Amino acid sequence: MIATILPSSTCFHAVGYNERKVAKGSAHLLEMKNFDAVEMLGHHTPDDLVAYLENYSSKNPRIKKSQFHMAFSCRGHEKTEQELLDFAHEYLREMGYGEEGQLLLVYGHTDTDNTHIHIITSRVAPDGRKIDHNHERVRSQRVVERLLGNDINEKAHRDMEEALSYKFASITQFKALMNSLGYECYDNEGVVSIKRGGAVCLKIP
Repeated sequence: MIATILPSSTCFHAVGYNERKVAKGSAHLLEMKNFDAVEMLGHHTPDDLVAYLENYSSKNPRIKKSQFHMAFSCRGHEKTEQELLDFAHEYLREMGYGEEGQLLLVYGHTDTDNTHIHIITSRVAPDGRKIDHNHERVRSQRVVERLLGNDINEKAHRDMEEALSYKFASITQFKALMNSLGYECYDNEGVVSIKRGGAVCLKIP
């Protein structure tokens, strides 16, 4: 499972991106929540959705880039869209985007060889406060690992032991091995720090 936080925006440009995919037949709207007036119309345009998101987000004018846009994907089609959607709901609750009244758009995309969905909501909570985004990417990685039942530090130790089982002649080659397993490595004063998702998992001499 991969969760990718995509660029924020002042104008909710992700709505247009996803709706254009819908118009081309390579995406479809999976879920719309709390767009009451739009839903009552029985149909909508991208402008309707953007206007609703902007009006909702205006409750906190201090937040300039209020769009929260992310994608969830899996390897091939090992998970269905519904399974990804269920995972996304749990993830959003953990990240602070799951309160009652929070706007939500979910699109399923069919233009790649792997199942993936896109989420659009606002960084403004229903009560007008800003949803916490401090260390967002680090927290996101940890939430994903926890929901998948993985312990990121234990996995780092296992992957390090696998890397150390290979023959290598320099620290550069060791770091390249860890990079190939999805880690960042840097060394300072004789200690190698191994990071994943922006967080240090372990340090080794």
